[in-house]
Amino acid sequence: MNSKISNGWAPERMDAIVFHVDADAFFAACHLAVDPALRGLPLVVGGDPATRHGIVLTATYEARRYGVRTAMPLGQALRLCPGLTVIPPQGGLYQEFSRRLRRLFDDFSPVVEPASVDEAWLDMGGGVLRRFGNDPVVGARVLQGRAQEEIGLSVSIGIARNKMLAKQASDLDKPHGLTTLWPDEVAKKLWPKPVQALYGVGPKLGARFLADGIVTIGDLAALPATELRRRYGAVGPLLLSRAQGTDDTPVNTPRAGEEKSLSVERTLAHDVTTTAQAEPHLRALAHELAGRLRAQEQAGRTVTLKYKTHEFVLHTRQRTLSRVSRSEEILYGTARELFLSRPHPEAVRLLGLGVSALAREQADLFEDPRERILAETVDEIRSRFGTAAIGPARLPLRRESPPSTFRRNPDPPEEKPQV
Repeated sequence: MNSKISNGWAPERMDAIVFHVDADAFFAACHLAVDPALRGLPLVVGGDPATRHGIVLTATYEARRYGVRTAMPLGQALRLCPGLTVIPPQGGLYQEFSRRLRRLFDDFSPVVEPASVDEAWLDMGGGVLRRFGNDPVVGARVLQGRAQEEIGLSVSIGIARNKMLAKQASDLDKPHGLTTLWPDEVAKKLWPKPVQALYGVGPKLGARFLADGIVTIGDLAALPATELRRRYGAVGPLLLSRAQGTDDTPVNTPRAGEEKSLSVERTLAHDVTTTAQAEPHLRALAHELAGRLRAQEQAGRTVTLKYKTHEFVLHTRQRTLSRVSRSEEILYGTARELFLSRPHPEAVRLLGLGVSALAREQADLFEDPRERILAETVDEIRSRFGTAAIGPARLPLRRESPPSTFRRNPDPPEEKPQV
């Protein structure tokens, strides 16, 4: 348990308390919850164990000690960590655990804003914390305990007066961290951190900050907004508000039928210029977005690719599907086509994928929902890529596979990551 917690709150400000709850190594943790024998092993979820192709979707903390990271090619992860256990993704498992998390969150707060399939903001103001003696730390510890006991998942929780600080707090200590970031703690806990640790600062911008003498988050927080805008454009004042902890965007729970879109994005560790370089990131985004859609039992018809160049110029590309879908393969295939057709050849530092025109996915003539989803995937891919693009050989990917443990063998010739 994180000891870096504080009761720096005041009862008169109980209208402004936000939790950011993030499941630790979520995809891997779901497998550990149903198979405790896997606990303690260096383990990753993602890729094809038989061919060593694909990317890492998540890694346990034991694997991370070897340098294994999300979006890393599986072949590289296996070279870094001999004896690595690899488990193919199982979407239905993650969907079920995401629903369990959401039910738990709803039991703590009437206002829950999902951030992804495994994390959410909870508005704990307005008297919500009365049952915990108006102590947010006590409430957070109870939530952590119930997540572990009832669901089998470890969660890290950040507590603050606004969403951005709560998110930043939950990132300060993992796994199973509990960290507050009250206004009087920002200078001590946040400002000494490297500027690259600020949410939204990628490698390229971080390098620019360092070249300009901005080494810590505190250095950034001390600069005038006008100077930051002059140097870095619109992103400067935005990051300044995050560094100072002044972003008071409220937590919002979309009402039934109100949410019009879902999206995910990531700032890349290295700029990409080619479709081959972008493919692993697009696959990871499609996987996460499909999981969020499944968790909310929704599907979308319009797919949007967002990409930001290294000069912070934002572009979007859209395509409308022939029918609503929440298929990971369809999302990935569409995203790849959109990236391939982009008219801007500049290097890309951020990728985002979203779907809009959302609707509840309705049952159709197929009695087995797995058959329905598979048929939809096959039909959509064939309609856009041709009848030879997919066939019965894909069917085994739908079956659950036992984990595979790899021992270090002579490495094959270097090959391009595939998914």
